[in-house]
Amino acid sequence: MTLAPYIVLVTVTCVLSVIASAVAGAHAVHPIGTNQISVVIGFLFFFVVALTFAMLGDAVRLARRFNRENGAQIGLRALSLAAGKPGIGSFLLVIIAAYGVGASANLAEVYRVESVVWNDEWLWEIEQDLFHALLALPVNVPKFWDAIYQTLWVVVFLGLAGLACAKKTHAMAAALCGVVIAFHLTRYVAIAIPSAGPVFFQPDLFELSGTGSATLVPLLREYMAGHVAQNGFLPGTQAFPSLHVGLAWCAVVVMAGAWRWTLWFSLPWFVLNWLATLFLGWHYAVDGIGGIAVMSLALVIAHALMRIGSWCSSLTLRMRGEGMRACGGEPVSRAESVE
Repeated sequence: MTLAPYIVLVTVTCVLSVIASAVAGAHAVHPIGTNQISVVIGFLFFFVVALTFAMLGDAVRLARRFNRENGAQIGLRALSLAAGKPGIGSFLLVIIAAYGVGASANLAEVYRVESVVWNDEWLWEIEQDLFHALLALPVNVPKFWDAIYQTLWVVVFLGLAGLACAKKTHAMAAALCGVVIAFHLTRYVAIAIPSAGPVFFQPDLFELSGTGSATLVPLLREYMAGHVAQNGFLPGTQAFPSLHVGLAWCAVVVMAGAWRWTLWFSLPWFVLNWLATLFLGWHYAVDGIGGIAVMSLALVIAHALMRIGSWCSSLTLRMRGEGMRACGGEPVSRAESVE
């Protein structure tokens, strides 16, 4: 097993976490406190649930194929052995990434304390016609759009579970590295260009009764007012760029890289998620464009770092092999150095 993906993710997480803590200064949350622990536990819980569904789906697929090809039923024991199973390394990747994501809460604290000039007025001036048109449509059903909105992390974790079961370690590590980078980048951009979003700027236009968003809006207001403590998950009223749209875009790109056929499902889901952020008032349309741009940049950086990590790992192994040959030993083969 090559350690390069783990080393790269650990390095990125540590560097970004230290920088975020330094930027937050006196507002920084404890580096190993309840905030970080809650994020790690939350990520692991959803990852395990997603893994369960992914493995069940793989088992059903294998059973159907076996029945079709052999005309007989496959035993449960044989089916469980044949189904894809994640390695321990996939859990380690999730834990590392969860810590990196949780560390971005330091930047949310900076946003909460230091944001005084808001850009919603001119953003609304530009996009108000779009929102009035959308909200007048018959499809403006908040409960429907809220349900779509809430599927984000379900799809993200299902994608990660699929990569883990397929043992695509490099792809999973690169995706998680991109997510950690994107969380931090979006926070920095939000600090530089603060905007609350339509639901906070024009609350009377959005009727969210009976939705999950209806409970989250006042919670974020209370957090921004300093009445609710940071728990590692609260982003504040950060509208630009949209991390929600960015994460949905990440799911589309990563899953398509592993299984091209997923585009038939992921692209329509992505469009619906972007629309959900508008119908619910969480984001302006330009926020989604910003989220795609930030996530694309984060993934490019993550893949570049992974390539550098793999190159350094290969170079180290080659130098070690040459050193062993010079001493009369047997070098480690390239096949033995990778999964």
